[in-house]
Amino acid sequence: MGWGRGEVTTEVQPVRPTDCGQPPTPAVGAIQPIGFVLILSSDWRISHASANIGDYFGAAPEAVIGQPVTSLFNPNAIHSLRNRLALLRGPDAVERLFSIALTDEPAHYDVAVHMSGDQVVIEAEKSRDRHHDRESTGTVRGMIAQLGEVGMLADFFEQAARQVCALTGYERVTIHRFGRDGMDEVVGEALRSGIGAAMRGHAAGSARSARQPAPRNLLSLVADIDASPVPIVPALDRCGRPLDLSWSVLRAGSPDELDLLRGIGVRASLSIAIVSGGRVWGRIACDHRAPCCPSFERRSAAEWYAIMLAMQIEIRELKALLGH
Repeated sequence: MGWGRGEVTTEVQPVRPTDCGQPPTPAVGAIQPIGFVLILSSDWRISHASANIGDYFGAAPEAVIGQPVTSLFNPNAIHSLRNRLALLRGPDAVERLFSIALTDEPAHYDVAVHMSGDQVVIEAEKSRDRHHDRESTGTVRGMIAQLGEVGMLADFFEQAARQVCALTGYERVTIHRFGRDGMDEVVGEALRSGIGAAMRGHAAGSARSARQPAPRNLLSLVADIDASPVPIVPALDRCGRPLDLSWSVLRAGSPDELDLLRGIGVRASLSIAIVSGGRVWGRIACDHRAPCCPSFERRSAAEWYAIMLAMQIEIRELKALLGH
């Protein structure tokens, strides 16, 4: 998982084509309208594009499909993307670039890139934070250092929830711990000033959501439950199956997920899995009663926070096991 700009100049090696005889993986063929998606073949030609691509480049999806990505991106952007792609380690890895110019226009973008079979998936949204990603990493390290000084376990989780609330800007943040019986427990909670008890009534709904199967991504975002999802064109891959966007950072929420949020009065959410000791220990749940979409860099920082938090949890559980 990458967090910065790469300096590696190695060219991307071709990936063996996906076997169409393999069973399909779970797929969500639409994204949220906060950015765009391009899917490239191994020769870096555009094979799929999100239907809103014209909002960014002034050309309909049908006009760009089959074209080399050089028809949209400038050489420096392509060089940076190839460098980041060369750093991928394993089929589940995602690399990120922050505040890069994809074209000669002044707009800058935050970008995620990963492989899906032998195809390159590029997702981008316009940058809103112009800070270098190392600053976000430093902020998270400072927060975790403060957290490590908290003694009581209950205070530890309350402090973690307050830190994520401050980092992301959501009205309510809860820390959930999953039990072996499939149930979960809210072990930490933070509410933004002025919210009061209004959001506490959502705890039962959040708990039900936490028991749903964990996504392949550590992080799952719903920016606005009422936003219209943006389809990918064409909708099927070359094997005639729905596109697999399991690792997409922009993928649209499922109807069940959106109905659940709607039922508990939540308009936007962010869920981050906490993986400790090789298992899904729990999750961080962020809720908001209005549309809410932290910048891509801030969401990446929150994901990094969850990784660091998991390490702290593992250390505390090990100490408890050893009687320290």
